[in-house]
Amino acid sequence: MEDTRIQRACANAAASATPADAAGADDVPVAGEIWRSRGDGGCAAVVLRCAGGAVDYAWLDRNAADGRTPLAQWSQDFEVVLEQGDHFHATPVRRHWLIDAQAQRFRGRRVLELGAHTGGLTESLLAHAAGVAAVENNPRCVRRLRERFGERLRIVAGDMHHALWELAPGEFDVVVCAGVLYHSAHPFLLLEAMAHLRPQAILIDTLDDGVAELRVSVPNLVNSCNYRYNQRPDCGFSLVLGETLIAQALARLGYATMQRIDTAAAQIAPERDSAYFQQWRRSLSAWFVRDGAA
Repeated sequence: MEDTRIQRACANAAASATPADAAGADDVPVAGEIWRSRGDGGCAAVVLRCAGGAVDYAWLDRNAADGRTPLAQWSQDFEVVLEQGDHFHATPVRRHWLIDAQAQRFRGRRVLELGAHTGGLTESLLAHAAGVAAVENNPRCVRRLRERFGERLRIVAGDMHHALWELAPGEFDVVVCAGVLYHSAHPFLLLEAMAHLRPQAILIDTLDDGVAELRVSVPNLVNSCNYRYNQRPDCGFSLVLGETLIAQALARLGYATMQRIDTAAAQIAPERDSAYFQQWRRSLSAWFVRDGAA
């Protein structure tokens, strides 16, 4: 069971859902977000609530009592965490195996990336593809993507569970769904939405933790896994699909050909190794090719 501090943050986040522009300023924290102290050894804290001109928070990696800081002082004392350290260190390796080593599949193609986050994979997609669009729902990440890539990247700002259905079938040749599926409470809906777009190929990269079929994941935090980002109600749970169910679902949707990427051979510097990286190496990374596509 998750720590009660995280449960409280998730409950506060669900109860205080706000439009994207209301949570837009980089220096305004949102319940459930993780921020890092600029002092105190860079310890992480989860925001419990932001109201009445003050921010209540709980330390995640430090044995200390909950704290309160005036909102006007908050951004001087803390900085938001958009990417955890182990994920950050693993990104260059994942980018090599999933994008650069697969460059021939992207050349001359129109690519849609789901959940681009801060653009760790996007930069290589832009280098190889004819054009790239990205669906992203985190307002902070949307701003980061715009600052980083400008007009080179078309951004679809919104919840992919809805936004994908508003895109035209045949608009994209390749859909990239990397590090996304296991965060969703509705992964089958996402697979259906991807098939609705009728790309020639879909790249699925997802943590399955050795699960062959399905596992329910406990509530997560807003800027880590909560894909609603306080803009809509979110139960906070996610369904983790294993390789068997993903392959069966996509086969029914017209993508029966699966071509695995052997990420088990991926390596990382020992000082940057982590449980997350080892789990990624053991999980599913594969292409699913549309029936009848070349």
